[in-house]
Amino acid sequence: MTTKETLYHIDGPISADFPQISFSTNVYDNPADILGSITDLARHFKAVEFEIGEDAEAVFWSLSNDGRQTLARQIRQFTEQNEITLTVHAGWWGRQYNLCASNLDERAQAVECLSAAVDFSRQAGATSVTFHPGYKDQLDNDVLMTNLIEAIKQVTARCDTGDMALCLENMGGQRPKFPVFTVEEHVYFHQQTGCYVTIDVTHLCSLLPYGQSLFEAIATLAPVTRHLHIADLNDTHHQHLPIGEGNLPLSDVLNRFALNGYRGVAVVEEFIPRFSTAYYLEKALAYQAGMQHLRASVQQNIHAG
Repeated sequence: MTTKETLYHIDGPISADFPQISFSTNVYDNPADILGSITDLARHFKAVEFEIGEDAEAVFWSLSNDGRQTLARQIRQFTEQNEITLTVHAGWWGRQYNLCASNLDERAQAVECLSAAVDFSRQAGATSVTFHPGYKDQLDNDVLMTNLIEAIKQVTARCDTGDMALCLENMGGQRPKFPVFTVEEHVYFHQQTGCYVTIDVTHLCSLLPYGQSLFEAIATLAPVTRHLHIADLNDTHHQHLPIGEGNLPLSDVLNRFALNGYRGVAVVEEFIPRFSTAYYLEKALAYQAGMQHLRASVQQNIHAG
């Protein structure tokens, strides 16, 4: 198949619940103008993700509680008026976000940071908050998971989440500093905390090549997944390529999530410096348009039949 055929290949009927394409401020390198970056992306997408990172991270933590509440109200007003679905990615780069820490002081700091992000996100009207587990620190997965569950239970005890989903992001291969939990461990996390999972498709496919094992993982994970991050990659090489630059049958992967019960957005998130922000945006918009065309063609065929 050509690259385009691979990208749009779907094995079987397309789901009526195929995920809506979204885009993250992360690909913009998280500008200091938080509201401005959200409003800018909303010109192109009906769903936007705000990430607490880079320049936006510095601004976010420099604000007082009242300042964050004011910003949250401004974001909520904009997204509600323009019918934009908002999601938030909590901060993750640094020991201050290490939810898996065995050191109680370090873990307490991570709980504080995530709690503040959760409170802000609820006030801003976000549908989900994604968070990373933290660092592996040469600890076994059972210790990491125990620490993580304890941390998240502290967050959920402190925060009013309403209908907002808190989502643990899966980590990928070839990144030895970060813990990689199994499919079963992600399900166990959901069972123990009531929180959900963000599946970064690139992370998942860096561990499981496209094929039956991946399909089985999707079937297991989709019911406990409330958020997706997407990009492209070549085989299992862990890179977040612009959509269409790799050889992943992305549409089939997203369709399998939908067919197995996933109901949410698919956010273009993360980047590598050799591609520009403008190019990531161009490829994401092309994919969004391509999927809209594909779905329209399917509907026309159904009505014609």
